[in-house]
Amino acid sequence: MSGETNTSQTPVPRRFQFSIGTLLLWIAIGVLTTYTIIMSRQITQLKQELTSQQPLSPKEVARQFEKRATLGPITTTVKDVRYSLEADAYKVNFSWVDSTSGKTWYSDLRLNHDGFGKYYGQIRNGPFIQPLGYKEAFAITVETPSSFDD
Repeated sequence: MSGETNTSQTPVPRRFQFSIGTLLLWIAIGVLTTYTIIMSRQITQLKQELTSQQPLSPKEVARQFEKRATLGPITTTVKDVRYSLEADAYKVNFSWVDSTSGKTWYSDLRLNHDGFGKYYGQIRNGPFIQPLGYKEAFAITVETPSSFDD
Protein backbone atom coordinates (compact mmCIF):
# COMPACT_ATOMS: atom_id res chain seq x y z
CA MET A 1 0.00 0.00 0.00
CA SER A 2 2.66 2.47 0.82
CA GLY A 3 4.43 1.81 -2.48
CA GLU A 4 1.54 3.15 -4.57
CA THR A 5 1.38 6.65 -3.06
CA ASN A 6 3.05 9.60 -4.77
CA THR A 7 6.11 10.34 -2.69
CA SER A 8 7.66 12.84 -5.11
CA GLN A 9 7.06 16.55 -4.75
CA THR A 10 5.85 17.06 -8.32
CA PRO A 11 2.22 18.12 -8.40
CA VAL A 12 -0.25 16.11 -10.38
CA PRO A 13 -1.88 18.34 -13.05
CA ARG A 14 -5.53 18.91 -12.30
CA ARG A 15 -8.10 19.01 -15.00
CA PHE A 16 -10.47 21.95 -15.15
CA GLN A 17 -13.33 21.40 -12.80
CA PHE A 18 -16.69 22.98 -13.32
CA SER A 19 -18.07 24.70 -10.26
CA ILE A 20 -21.15 26.75 -9.60
CA GLY A 21 -19.02 29.46 -7.96
CA THR A 22 -17.03 29.98 -11.18
CA LEU A 23 -20.22 30.11 -13.22
CA LEU A 24 -21.75 32.70 -10.89
CA LEU A 25 -18.57 34.80 -11.06
CA TRP A 26 -18.63 34.87 -14.88
CA ILE A 27 -22.35 35.71 -14.89
CA ALA A 28 -21.71 38.58 -12.46
CA ILE A 29 -18.85 39.91 -14.63
CA GLY A 30 -21.08 39.75 -17.73
CA VAL A 31 -23.97 41.51 -15.99
CA LEU A 32 -21.72 44.27 -14.61
CA THR A 33 -20.11 44.83 -18.01
CA THR A 34 -23.51 45.06 -19.71
CA TYR A 35 -24.81 47.38 -16.99
CA THR A 36 -21.75 49.64 -17.35
CA ILE A 37 -22.24 49.92 -21.12
CA ILE A 38 -25.94 50.72 -20.73
CA MET A 39 -25.27 53.35 -18.02
CA SER A 40 -22.56 54.96 -20.15
CA ARG A 41 -25.00 55.34 -23.05
CA GLN A 42 -27.69 56.76 -20.76
CA ILE A 43 -25.27 59.28 -19.25
CA THR A 44 -24.22 60.41 -22.73
CA GLN A 45 -27.86 60.83 -23.72
CA LEU A 46 -28.65 62.79 -20.55
CA LYS A 47 -25.66 65.08 -21.14
CA GLN A 48 -26.92 65.79 -24.65
CA GLU A 49 -30.40 66.57 -23.34
CA LEU A 50 -29.00 68.89 -20.66
CA THR A 51 -26.85 70.67 -23.21
CA SER A 52 -29.90 71.39 -25.32
CA GLN A 53 -31.72 72.75 -22.24
CA GLN A 54 -28.92 75.05 -21.12
CA PRO A 55 -29.42 78.76 -21.46
CA LEU A 56 -27.57 80.75 -24.08
CA SER A 57 -23.94 81.70 -23.80
CA PRO A 58 -23.28 85.30 -22.71
CA LYS A 59 -21.80 86.05 -26.14
CA GLU A 60 -24.97 84.88 -27.87
CA VAL A 61 -27.14 86.95 -25.51
CA ALA A 62 -24.98 89.99 -26.27
CA ARG A 63 -25.17 89.37 -30.03
CA GLN A 64 -28.96 89.03 -30.06
CA PHE A 65 -29.41 91.97 -27.69
CA GLU A 66 -27.25 94.31 -29.81
CA LYS A 67 -29.02 93.19 -32.98
CA ARG A 68 -32.48 93.85 -31.56
CA ALA A 69 -31.65 97.06 -29.67
CA THR A 70 -29.76 98.88 -32.44
CA LEU A 71 -32.51 100.88 -34.12
CA GLY A 72 -32.79 104.15 -35.96
CA PRO A 73 -30.57 106.76 -34.35
CA ILE A 74 -29.45 104.42 -31.54
CA THR A 75 -26.37 102.18 -31.69
CA THR A 76 -26.26 99.71 -28.79
CA THR A 77 -23.18 98.00 -27.33
CA VAL A 78 -23.32 95.30 -24.65
CA LYS A 79 -20.74 95.81 -21.90
CA ASP A 80 -21.42 92.73 -19.74
CA VAL A 81 -23.81 89.77 -19.51
CA ARG A 82 -24.36 87.78 -16.29
CA TYR A 83 -26.56 84.73 -15.77
CA SER A 84 -28.30 83.84 -12.52
CA LEU A 85 -29.08 80.14 -12.21
CA GLU A 86 -31.29 80.81 -9.17
CA ALA A 87 -33.47 83.37 -10.99
CA ASP A 88 -32.99 81.83 -14.46
CA ALA A 89 -32.42 85.33 -15.79
CA TYR A 90 -29.74 87.37 -17.51
CA LYS A 91 -28.56 90.82 -16.47
CA VAL A 92 -27.29 92.80 -19.45
CA ASN A 93 -25.22 95.96 -18.94
CA PHE A 94 -25.23 98.02 -22.11
CA SER A 95 -24.57 101.44 -23.53
CA TRP A 96 -25.93 103.27 -26.51
CA VAL A 97 -25.00 106.27 -28.54
CA ASP A 98 -27.72 108.58 -29.73
CA SER A 99 -26.49 109.66 -33.15
CA THR A 100 -28.61 112.82 -33.11
CA SER A 101 -26.95 114.19 -29.96
CA GLY A 102 -23.74 112.11 -29.98
CA LYS A 103 -24.19 111.38 -26.27
CA THR A 104 -23.37 107.96 -24.77
CA TRP A 105 -25.81 106.52 -22.21
CA TYR A 106 -25.45 103.50 -19.89
CA SER A 107 -28.07 101.22 -18.37
CA ASP A 108 -28.81 97.61 -17.49
CA LEU A 109 -31.67 95.27 -18.11
CA ARG A 110 -32.90 92.00 -16.64
CA LEU A 111 -34.06 89.37 -19.11
CA ASN A 112 -36.44 86.91 -17.42
CA HIS A 113 -37.11 83.40 -18.73
CA ASP A 114 -40.63 82.70 -19.97
CA GLY A 115 -40.32 78.92 -19.56
CA PHE A 116 -40.32 78.24 -23.29
CA GLY A 117 -36.83 79.24 -24.38
CA LYS A 118 -37.21 83.02 -24.53
CA TYR A 119 -35.77 85.67 -22.23
CA TYR A 120 -37.81 88.86 -22.11
CA GLY A 121 -37.15 92.33 -20.74
CA GLN A 122 -38.21 95.93 -21.20
CA ILE A 123 -36.02 98.99 -21.55
CA ARG A 124 -37.81 101.81 -19.72
CA ASN A 125 -35.03 104.37 -19.94
CA GLY A 126 -36.38 107.65 -21.40
CA PRO A 127 -33.26 108.64 -23.36
CA PHE A 128 -33.40 105.23 -25.08
CA ILE A 129 -37.11 104.93 -25.89
CA GLN A 130 -38.01 108.56 -26.69
CA PRO A 131 -35.88 108.89 -29.86
CA LEU A 132 -37.53 105.67 -31.08
CA GLY A 133 -41.03 107.06 -30.52
CA TYR A 134 -41.97 104.79 -27.61
CA LYS A 135 -43.67 106.21 -24.52
CA GLU A 136 -43.60 103.42 -21.92
CA ALA A 137 -41.03 100.76 -22.78
CA PHE A 138 -39.14 98.99 -25.52
CA ALA A 139 -39.36 95.17 -25.39
CA ILE A 140 -36.30 93.01 -25.98
CA THR A 141 -36.46 89.22 -26.47
CA VAL A 142 -33.50 86.85 -26.68
CA GLU A 143 -34.28 83.28 -27.63
CA THR A 144 -32.68 79.87 -27.52
CA PRO A 145 -32.56 77.93 -30.79
CA SER A 146 -35.43 75.60 -31.54
CA SER A 147 -34.76 71.88 -31.32
CA PHE A 148 -36.20 71.63 -34.87
CA ASP A 149 -33.44 73.87 -36.31
CA ASP A 150 -30.88 71.28 -37.35
